[in-house]
Amino acid sequence: MAPVRPNPTLSSDLLTEILKRLPVKPLVQYQLVSKTWLSLIKDPAFAEAQLRHAISTGTDETLIITRYLYLSGDHLQKFSLFNVDSCELMRDVKNPCSRKTPQVSDRYFRLVGSANGIVCVANYDFDVEEFFDPVFLWNPAIRKIKFLPPLPVGELNDLGFGYDPVARDYKVVSVVRKPFYSVEVYSANSNVWRKVACPIPTDVMDRFCSTFHVCVNGFLCGAGDFSMMVVFDLNREVMNYSIKLPVDGGRDDGDDDDDDDDDVDDYDDEYGSDYDSDGSYEAEANTRIIEINKSVGVIVLWANALDYEMSDWRWNKKVKLWKLDDEACLRGGGDEASWTLMFSLKFDRPSLLRNGYFSNGNLLLSVQSDNNMWISCDVDKKDAEIVPLSDEMADCCYCYDMCKYTESLVSLAGFKQISWKAGEDDN
Repeated sequence: MAPVRPNPTLSSDLLTEILKRLPVKPLVQYQLVSKTWLSLIKDPAFAEAQLRHAISTGTDETLIITRYLYLSGDHLQKFSLFNVDSCELMRDVKNPCSRKTPQVSDRYFRLVGSANGIVCVANYDFDVEEFFDPVFLWNPAIRKIKFLPPLPVGELNDLGFGYDPVARDYKVVSVVRKPFYSVEVYSANSNVWRKVACPIPTDVMDRFCSTFHVCVNGFLCGAGDFSMMVVFDLNREVMNYSIKLPVDGGRDDGDDDDDDDDDVDDYDDEYGSDYDSDGSYEAEANTRIIEINKSVGVIVLWANALDYEMSDWRWNKKVKLWKLDDEACLRGGGDEASWTLMFSLKFDRPSLLRNGYFSNGNLLLSVQSDNNMWISCDVDKKDAEIVPLSDEMADCCYCYDMCKYTESLVSLAGFKQISWKAGEDDN
């Protein structure tokens, strides 16, 4: 009789190479295979290897978004995963605070940001325009959550979240305007809020009153008015408010063929750019900072005229996309920003820009016109088309928050497992 051969075994390195290529859900399940697999999959080094592989080889871009639906006079909010390539809803993700914090019509959970599979969410009140506890960090893939210490007291002007690649730390930035201006930073490594010195003139802060839009390479970026960008360096913990945005008022700069220049100039000379004689027309730029190929980009949509009789004015119906040429200006020190125009296209209808995302040469816009609408723009071909939406997406009132999302095993100190009753599973 031939000798019995021992069961083959895989080396730890080979097993790591195999397992890191799998999605997160089966990896969580495979922790039950053996103590060896449990130890390997729960190792932070393996979580980092799995994340690096997912980022470097991912072919399907995924967003985590918030959707709002009106039901019986109240709004219903959902977190959902959205596939950029197919422009289809993948699935809803259960709000981890759905039972802990009841949702009421004047409050909603604001998606502050996402980094390496970690999502930051804050409870926001429409009526008083303030954030409330709980603010939490959340990994939907492994269903773990961590509630932050209470926010600094005061009228919150801004909130941002991102990853500091130098300190290898996840940070939340809170900008408070009243009773006095202050900036505080929460570090996941230390689990505390800490006030930092960021002197900013009052007139600048009065013009900057929206959540930071995106974190790129450790820099939180947001738009003030349509002429400036505010940047917070997560590692050095300093604010830079001197970066000028490449906004031209939506006028023709030679990139479009149009013979209406004289009409536009005459209109501006007679009425000025803030014409509002009948209370229904106001020409303001919608500005959004986004990430473009690991660099900073800015979208400006001049298309929010609500008076359809006056929507012929070309300078009020255009979307433009710029890319920052060099990151040096983000660090401060007096370097001026240089921008390259990547895309310019006229819109055929008045719209409000909700958000935008750039991937593989395409600019995906979430806009509000007569209803919720997604528009896909091909930057190279300089054309755009309305994205057909599923019934679930078409029925929602609007989608405002969206962040790039990568499923990961990343777990932070203080994370606790989320558990739901039978039948409450969202997958």
